[in-house]
Amino acid sequence: MNVVATLPSLGDIAREVGGDRVNVTSLCKGYEDPHYLQPKPSYSRTLRKAALLIDNGLELEVGWLPPLLDTARNPKLIPGSTAILDGASAVTNVLEVPTGSVDRSQGDIHPFGNPHVMLDPRNALAVVDLIARRLADLDPEGAAGYVMRADDYKTRLSARIEEWKALAAPLRGEPIVTYHKQWEYLAQWLGLNIIGYVESRPGIPPTPRHVTALIDSMVKKGVRIVLAATFMDEDAAGEVALKAGARLAVLPAEVGGADGTDSYIDLIDTIVHELAGTDDR
Repeated sequence: MNVVATLPSLGDIAREVGGDRVNVTSLCKGYEDPHYLQPKPSYSRTLRKAALLIDNGLELEVGWLPPLLDTARNPKLIPGSTAILDGASAVTNVLEVPTGSVDRSQGDIHPFGNPHVMLDPRNALAVVDLIARRLADLDPEGAAGYVMRADDYKTRLSARIEEWKALAAPLRGEPIVTYHKQWEYLAQWLGLNIIGYVESRPGIPPTPRHVTALIDSMVKKGVRIVLAATFMDEDAAGEVALKAGARLAVLPAEVGGADGTDSYIDLIDTIVHELAGTDDR
């Protein structure tokens, strides 16, 4: 079965669950910003052959996936079809769902909530089950194998979640600043306290006035970590960290976003070890 994932983390999980019954392709690379992926004709050709598309959902891919689906002309991949699976639909704790009206003056606000759900590995456990059920629906002959591999993967991931939680325990309550509204799920899981953002508004580069006020706030609150994804503006984040006397942690936000992050488990392992300031992997 040809499976296409928009994100490499979803692709890795589909590969783990599907085994040799699936051929998985991920559209976005780990070093690319999934908000603004540049569509290529090859992506449409890949989607044309897909029996299942797994996207993140919550409109993370809204700027580039719909046009690709239009040009792919795959009759299976139509809205509401069982051949399209939103990973975020498995998540019960979607954060930052707006309660009022949303417009572009507020920056890159997602009307259905913060879409970066995969940065909390507890959400990944639910996504594993979701993918296994959908693969079984589309390929009943392989259902038993999908369930078995999903259970095995969840066992391995659950064990690592406990290890990561223990490793990051000293960080609980730690005030941090992030470049973009991207790390909320990670912060909630590890008990980090995000007190500000380098961006003036989501997706909007920082103004000098905003940077000055942010640095003052960081100094007063004792912020020691500024967190940015590898595809964000490292210079701006680095300037804020330097002037506030904090450490800049540039982390991969997706599988393949840095060396040694070839799987979802590798990705979370890298993030937690970097935040904890350890390198004993």
